[in-house]
Amino acid sequence: MRWLAFGTYDARRHPRVGVLIEGLRASGDEVVQVNAPLDLDTAARVRLLREPWRIPLTAVALASCWGRLIRAARRAPTPDAVLVGYLGHFDVRLARLLFPGTPIALDHLVSLAGTAGDRGLAGRGGVTHGILTAIDRGALRRADVVIVDTLEHAATLPGGSAGNVVVVPVGAEQDWFAARRAAMPEPGGTEGAAGPAGTTLRVIFFGLFTALQGTITVGRALAQLAADEAVSITMVGTGQDYRECRRIAAVNPRVTWLDWVARDELPALVAAHHVCLGVFGTTLKARNVVPTKVFQGASAGCAIVTSDTEPQRRILDGAALFVPAGDPAALAGALRGLAAEHHRLAELRAAAARRADSAFSAPEVVGPLRDRVTAITASAPAARSPRQDGTMTTARAITGAPTTNAPLAPRAALRWDRVRRKVAEVAPGSILEIGCGMGAMGMRLARTAAYTAVELDQTSFTVAHERITPLGGTVWHGDLAVLPPGARYDLVCAFEVLEHLADDGAALAQWLPLVKPGGHLLLSVPADPERFGPWDTMVGHYRRYTADELTQRLVEAGATDLDVTHYAWPLGYLLDTVRDRLADRSSTAAGHSPEQRTSGSGRVLQPSRAWAGRAIQLAVVPWAMLQRTRPGRGTGLVALASRPADPAAQA
Repeated sequence: MRWLAFGTYDARRHPRVGVLIEGLRASGDEVVQVNAPLDLDTAARVRLLREPWRIPLTAVALASCWGRLIRAARRAPTPDAVLVGYLGHFDVRLARLLFPGTPIALDHLVSLAGTAGDRGLAGRGGVTHGILTAIDRGALRRADVVIVDTLEHAATLPGGSAGNVVVVPVGAEQDWFAARRAAMPEPGGTEGAAGPAGTTLRVIFFGLFTALQGTITVGRALAQLAADEAVSITMVGTGQDYRECRRIAAVNPRVTWLDWVARDELPALVAAHHVCLGVFGTTLKARNVVPTKVFQGASAGCAIVTSDTEPQRRILDGAALFVPAGDPAALAGALRGLAAEHHRLAELRAAAARRADSAFSAPEVVGPLRDRVTAITASAPAARSPRQDGTMTTARAITGAPTTNAPLAPRAALRWDRVRRKVAEVAPGSILEIGCGMGAMGMRLARTAAYTAVELDQTSFTVAHERITPLGGTVWHGDLAVLPPGARYDLVCAFEVLEHLADDGAALAQWLPLVKPGGHLLLSVPADPERFGPWDTMVGHYRRYTADELTQRLVEAGATDLDVTHYAWPLGYLLDTVRDRLADRSSTAAGHSPEQRTSGSGRVLQPSRAWAGRAIQLAVVPWAMLQRTRPGRGTGLVALASRPADPAAQA
């Protein structure tokens, strides 16, 4: 199997992806790396929440990395599967665009919302938490396989993601095993493992100084060990709790502080110690993880001392000394005991080494991932599309169909973010779109159900027909009279059409009977009558709507179960301003009726080049996240309504 390891991951800073690549290659797979590291670690990404003015600079850096990724991806051989590396919440979106028919595995080692909450930067229910949750969910929706490190982590994902999840322990790269062999040629020997009686117990901690790591607890334990000359400690790293930890532990003269150690030197440094400390935090995230250093420390031949949590007990299988989380006295006591009991120390080191050899090597940990992706590629699944809840739903697979969709303008891309969730919610078997324009939205709908459309404008109809027919859809030139007599559909759509009609009530009364009883009507219209401006006039709008007005029109037409939400907040306000200024400079509306101006409105400011569509889609991603946090605001409305299942209910 050929894998493409893809993204802005930094394997030197985050070794997880290195373990996966090493394991796949050792298992006989070919791995081609398409990698443009973004110089932004987890701490820096979290810092963006405190200093949002950095976001534009980060976006520029990300765009530069993506440019390199796109160029490299075009030169790379065709992969059987794509592996998006750790911290790939945005990279997976680009991967899905570049490899639409290829299985994508996302290494979802941490969630953004969980990390921010763990560090006290985003309380549940707040705007920031909502945005980060939306980013997490969007990333999960675009992956065919979601890789997590523990069962507990898997349980925190959205319910619909369960079927896509595979648990792959973090593991350790080969150089950690090699460091043990170099430092401890006879790992089973008591003296080789623990040193002769009277030797100082050498303890190491390495990693970020954060709440998850519990470094304040570690600092307090070090302070309690100040008088114990039998224990020396090396502390490697920095982070938000670094200064406080160092202040607390300042009374202990046998602590060595190293802000940074080169990646190539770290395995040997760890292997030169007797004990490796794990995590001691009390947060939810701390209870759900098995930290990378536990795998690395065990592989390097250290005894592991870490918090007593279910995932760590399960993965270490007794080959560690467990202490209560957040308990500095228990940690200090455990280290004193190991300093005094050399035989116990030797047993723990030997047990950790055996466990690492049997379960932590790269080829061992990637086994479940290879099995899952191999099953997907072997079964040659139909095309897949995202559901609202994060699961993947099988779309219609059409031989010879185009693999990419026609580009959407920015406002339409924001509208599609709302529309696709509504479509996934009702899961129609058949769709009718009234006024499909040039078919950009129709292409996307035609991939999900049997699709029919009508379009009055000859030029737009010609383009839509060319785009949608290869997908198995049908496009008619004309109004509703061209439809087969008695035709009914599970879902009838009309996007940005109703505002062009002089008698919108009559139109809705004509559209609803086209819906099968129990089916749905899905509309979009411009919002806020007070924003009616030059653009509305130029393209033939009669009106804009409030949510209450649109609701009233639908109820009067006989629709039920209404769900009306806004979209395009806040970007839509800027787009409206730009469009109004362009309309002010145009003479298109002069001397033409609204009907004449309507006829070509679907072709105005529509992107035609594929590269433009990709650029718009990527640029709109953060704005789509933002609009989800404000369903009651925006410059457009999307309404989903039902036709009563009992036709008599309409009478």
